[in-house]
Amino acid sequence: MIEVAVKATTANLGPGFDCLGLALDIENRVRFAEADMDFQDENNLIYMSAKRIFDYVGKAMPFLHIEQEINIPICRGLGSSAACIAAGCTAGNVLSAANLSIDELIKIGTEIEGHPDNIVPAFLGGFTVSSQDGDRVVYFRKEAYGGFKYAVMYPEFTLPTSQSRGVLPKEIAFGDGVFNISRSSLLTAAMITGDGELLKYACKDAIHQPYRKSLVAGFDEITGRAHSLGALAAFLSGAGPTIIAVLPADDMGFEAAMKEYLKGMTGSWTLKAAGASNIGVEIV
Repeated sequence: MIEVAVKATTANLGPGFDCLGLALDIENRVRFAEADMDFQDENNLIYMSAKRIFDYVGKAMPFLHIEQEINIPICRGLGSSAACIAAGCTAGNVLSAANLSIDELIKIGTEIEGHPDNIVPAFLGGFTVSSQDGDRVVYFRKEAYGGFKYAVMYPEFTLPTSQSRGVLPKEIAFGDGVFNISRSSLLTAAMITGDGELLKYACKDAIHQPYRKSLVAGFDEITGRAHSLGALAAFLSGAGPTIIAVLPADDMGFEAAMKEYLKGMTGSWTLKAAGASNIGVEIV
């Protein structure tokens, strides 16, 4: 039996659509053991991802029993699918003795997921910038700044990525493109240097949040309240509906005040305090 640990991830971070990502210290664990009968579920990303590695190296996958300890909320914009893919690929790499490199695993994981923004921090931890150049995933990874903490706020309802992508425009205005290029560049600098003042401007977005927030009742009210309580930034995590507020690590009052505020919001919201994680997927 092997056990794989993998972290939650948040993507976009406001303006970095499909390219910026950060690992959080919310962890799933997945255990794999050989079984007497085959577990086959083509819709199960863990199974499918492990099998992809076996197929890639031309080996037959043994019968497997897969057991999960789930702490990452599902379909909430916290990289639950990327976590499944990273766990499955990692287990497949070990069990098949494929010995694929991390870059090869990231490439395969991105092929399954469709974009690298969650996959790269799921595999590597930390703060990441990633892009696809043809069939290659090009990325930058930096240890996450320790002076920020994150209030992860999610409702009881789920929001499939396909639905959230469905409300996005086919084209964007030139000015909106320039706006996001400038903000995502500022955000990268803020995340590397820990410049909280810069972060206040950097997380603004013009190309996906204005459209997706219509699917998250109370988005403007929650982000507005977060800012009034001292958040440096507040943004939709991935495709949503999770909203994340970035706070100074020494902030003491936000969590209690925000939890109280969320009690009055539709959607039965949960607030979970989290830190960034510099630990990527690992065999434990």
